[in-house]
Amino acid sequence: MAVTSTNETGHDEARLGCGRPIDDLWARIEEPPDEHERSCPDCQAARASLGRLEEAARDLRTSDERDPGMQPSDRAKASIMELARAEVRRGQMLPLRQTTPPEAPDLAISEQSVATLVRRTADGIPGVMARRCRVRTVEPAHHADGRSRVRVELSTALSARTRMASLAADLRQRVRTSVREQTGLDVVAVDITVEDVFDA
Repeated sequence: MAVTSTNETGHDEARLGCGRPIDDLWARIEEPPDEHERSCPDCQAARASLGRLEEAARDLRTSDERDPGMQPSDRAKASIMELARAEVRRGQMLPLRQTTPPEAPDLAISEQSVATLVRRTADGIPGVMARRCRVRTVEPAHHADGRSRVRVELSTALSARTRMASLAADLRQRVRTSVREQTGLDVVAVDITVEDVFDA
């Protein structure tokens, strides 16, 4: 449901949209991608970002290894990793309005921010538990008034007492309204996948 979960140590564990912990990817960054990572866009994007971080860190270690005074403290290392996790979680940037040139929007919002808003909206409906969420721009990417158009893919778990047909229509409308009012983005489609049913 959220981007973080609590692990056995009691600390928040940052996860990608697919549910895999970012720290697991970082621990395996020098190894070949596994079967899941080879077919998962979230993991592929995260491995690319973390790979660049690992390359920069390796170069830094090589240049500083002869000078112990240049070695970062454990606290500095923890701060760097937290920044890296935040960058990976952020995902791609979605332009809020059409700009010129289009590759350099003046106003943009991270996919993760919109996905968090969608999950929060879904969780506010009784009988719904949001899980993974992806937000993508669609073609044509903009309305005549310049507003960006996006498609939302949301996986959920539903209460066994829920009527899917009526709930789906309500959920789609709430997501469209919430995203439009808080970001200005136009949600042209909300694809809902039910992954599980729970007793409630």
